[in-house]
Amino acid sequence: MKLTTLRLLYVLLTLAIAPVASADGPPRLRIDSSVFPYLDSVQNDTDFSVAINARLPARFSYFSYINVRGVVSSEDENFVRSEQNLRWALSDALPVDLAYQAILVEDGALNYSQLGLRLRLNDTPGLKEFFDRINLLYRVTFYLQRFSSNDASAWQMEHSFKMSFPGISERLYLSGFVDQTFDSSLPESFPDSPRVAEVQAGVRFWKDFYVVVEYRRNEFRLGRERNLAAGIEYKYTWR
Repeated sequence: MKLTTLRLLYVLLTLAIAPVASADGPPRLRIDSSVFPYLDSVQNDTDFSVAINARLPARFSYFSYINVRGVVSSEDENFVRSEQNLRWALSDALPVDLAYQAILVEDGALNYSQLGLRLRLNDTPGLKEFFDRINLLYRVTFYLQRFSSNDASAWQMEHSFKMSFPGISERLYLSGFVDQTFDSSLPESFPDSPRVAEVQAGVRFWKDFYVVVEYRRNEFRLGRERNLAAGIEYKYTWR
């Protein structure tokens, strides 16, 4: 898929979500753009990303991102990966969401989607007070059904978190995710349950701009699993 086509689709999607997402009051829609001029070990890693996070009516929510490489370097811009997530809270009382995820990758033949349940552990009775005390949002999703032409037997567990530090500084945050894939039909050279993880530390230095440092680990990238990136993030919120 050409990068220009993806840009157009993303702009149209944002324009479509914005009025709906803001209908029930602030804040409803956030767009994060990050550029990474510094890459430590893997120079052709993602150096530009855009993420959209929206709360929608009727207990729906939406999250997506697109990763691109070659924006900062002299290489041609190339689409790397995009993830589209639509979630529906089963009730106002239970911290459980039905989750649908679609993955688009550089090689379109490896695209897939999956269906599962997401547990918002920080909203769980008996645990909420603890998570509130340490200012931590923590969710885990079990994608038990995959729709794929080449690896339908695989399933995935996804952890995501975000932590703030008001006792130190309102400008500081730590966030990230860990994806672990099970029962995948991969060659023997790959780990049994490969992980993809990112941990990002950010500090707001001016208005909605942040300096960010990101540790990345991708066990599908044999021999080049680890990388460190540093750059600038801009957050825009519709209110």
